[in-house]
Amino acid sequence: MKLTKEQMAYLEENLGKNILPLSMFENTIRVGTEPNEVLLFYKKVWTFDEVKESFLKAAHHFNLFSSRLIMIDDDKYALQYCTDAVAFHDLPPIDDTFNNINIDEITKKIVKVKTLPGEPLLSLSVIQLKDGKLGGVSCSHAIGDGVSLTLFLAIWGSVIEGKDLPMPSNQRLFTGKPISSDKIDKVFTPPLSELSDVIKDRLKSNKIERYIKRDYFLGEFINEIKNQAKSENEKYIISGNQIITASLIKKYYNDILPDTDIIRLRSPINLRDVHPDIDAMYIGNGYFDSITEFTKVELEKMSIPQIGYRLKESIIDLRNEKYIREIAYLSKYGIEFNADMMKNYSLYNIDTDIVSSNLTHLNDLASLGIGEDKGSFVYVTTPVSTGFLMLREKSGRIFADITSRYPLK
Repeated sequence: MKLTKEQMAYLEENLGKNILPLSMFENTIRVGTEPNEVLLFYKKVWTFDEVKESFLKAAHHFNLFSSRLIMIDDDKYALQYCTDAVAFHDLPPIDDTFNNINIDEITKKIVKVKTLPGEPLLSLSVIQLKDGKLGGVSCSHAIGDGVSLTLFLAIWGSVIEGKDLPMPSNQRLFTGKPISSDKIDKVFTPPLSELSDVIKDRLKSNKIERYIKRDYFLGEFINEIKNQAKSENEKYIISGNQIITASLIKKYYNDILPDTDIIRLRSPINLRDVHPDIDAMYIGNGYFDSITEFTKVELEKMSIPQIGYRLKESIIDLRNEKYIREIAYLSKYGIEFNADMMKNYSLYNIDTDIVSSNLTHLNDLASLGIGEDKGSFVYVTTPVSTGFLMLREKSGRIFADITSRYPLK
């Protein structure tokens, strides 16, 4: 691994406590989880080798695939790596145009990655169409959060378009080329049978069937709720995203979580936007969840403006700079989370929690610096069993994909 004695001693002492990418997020939450996935359509005549070359250039620029240690159980370590950098899959071509294909069938073809010892952390599945190519990206959360994936896709777009690449963040613990599997000490790659019970249970939960429904939100609805909020209480100044989230939880809370009296709404906060020491180009897990709690009795009685305002208050409390500095800090080893803060941090629970993610800035490839006439995002998903994912169509219409373990009405 070419680490100094000082670095190795530090890792051994703090492994699984507070180091990114060695924090509790990777060691406790990420291992065994489902990946983030996107499917893109790009109108360009190029070979599969050219696709690989551009993708690898972007990957190497950001050094996504440095080896990372993870704790899989007490005193058991694994070396988590991306075998030969990226797993590429040239899938059979489809003799049809983009407008005529079945997207639901295509998404099933994307080759998923597994966040487990010895498995690739990122894959690209390419399908040739008559009028372009589909690229399905499957990315482990151990590499980074949704913002990281967006940053990477933007860099890939710059490579494709021949634009100058922005400088990557230097806030990473590991540097250098990926380590191939035949050069890894076997003591760091224990068999899956030695994974902790927590991780084994998570692998089982990944097999739970998920149901997805889509709701659209017009500007008229958002303006109507803003007017309602103002008439209810002058302090109820809430954003469009808070209105959408509030209306979704009020409409679906009982369908998504029928067996709990307490609902916890988790809203990921991008620390790159609010932490003064975190580089905007940092690729890793640079976010923290704001958790807003409701009882079902409250959700039944509360109006959408009341729900939205409670959500706003929770987010404001977390985005406080003093509190943010207590959560994460910058050391000579990179970005670290405060271990003491992590002791009381609640893990995502599919029986009580709903994750609300706002990706409305992703509407087409223009958002990644590529001409809007050259392609589009076709599909975006996050690895949660209970959640809301907000996106925007190229036309400007906002929609939310609601994910549940139970059929939705």
